[in-house]
Amino acid sequence: MRVSLLTPMAALVGLVGVVVVWMRVRAARRAEELCARLGLEPAPRSRILLDVVPVVAVSVLLALAAAQPVMSRLAEKKGREGVEVIVVLDITRSMQARRAPSEATRLERARVMAKELRVAMPEIRVGLASVTDRVLPHLFPTLGENAFAAVADRAIDIERPPPDRRARRATALLALGELGRLAFYRQSTARRVAVVFTDGETIPVDLATLRQRLEDGRVSAMFVHVWRPDEALFGPDGAPEESYKPDPTAPGTIRRAAGAVGGLLFAEGEVRELAGAVKRLTGGGPAEVQGRELRSVELAPPLAAIAFVPLLFLLVRRNR
Repeated sequence: MRVSLLTPMAALVGLVGVVVVWMRVRAARRAEELCARLGLEPAPRSRILLDVVPVVAVSVLLALAAAQPVMSRLAEKKGREGVEVIVVLDITRSMQARRAPSEATRLERARVMAKELRVAMPEIRVGLASVTDRVLPHLFPTLGENAFAAVADRAIDIERPPPDRRARRATALLALGELGRLAFYRQSTARRVAVVFTDGETIPVDLATLRQRLEDGRVSAMFVHVWRPDEALFGPDGAPEESYKPDPTAPGTIRRAAGAVGGLLFAEGEVRELAGAVKRLTGGGPAEVQGRELRSVELAPPLAAIAFVPLLFLLVRRNR
């Protein structure tokens, strides 16, 4: 187990507490000198301690929280053999749509749901791919949750890489048929699942061909529809682009695609139901230790919360 500081220089914020303590001690000494001149009995020094100790505690705790300590350790990682899942994210330009410039885009919402799905299936190997008019792998199925989150956050973005097709619509769900034909899964994997996050705004699809290709590749597909009818694309000035309107036929298109390939369709926010469906589809089986993974815990939030205890003591004491 190891503790490291992400922003050690930020701990200098604790110097504010040093200044406060110095001012309080100086004020107490001046009060003692004044009482000696007037022949009065000075306040007990225990009262000074009741003022100083909470200030020191708050300063130390906030300084540690500002330094962002992280406790990390290597933990055993268990996994099941014969099961692999590929999460496919639509990265075409329409996935930038949102209700307002301050809200999350379709792709950002899909990215969050994908990471939640990954966490809900720790014993299954999960990979990551993107789809435009072609499917490209970004991470082959792995048990590493940290690797999945890092790739989802840093490698997945709108039109990166761009589609070959340059038209108003670039999404081609037919490209999903390549999942089983190319080396997205290991040859030995018996149960192959693809979970596709898309807005469904696709060019016309030959659903019979898509189903045949997925069946030939032994891939079971599920879909998550990331789409709202009142979304828009916004330019750099924050104004909506008049050239884009959400496709009202998208819900029907994605529903027919899911039905054609014998897959389930989920709406946004149904991550728990999605994870349950994937687990039912992949079946049960023993999970064996297959390595170790670095696990980390951020200590800043609990330290900041604990700092409120001595601060509350000071406020209560002052009011009394």
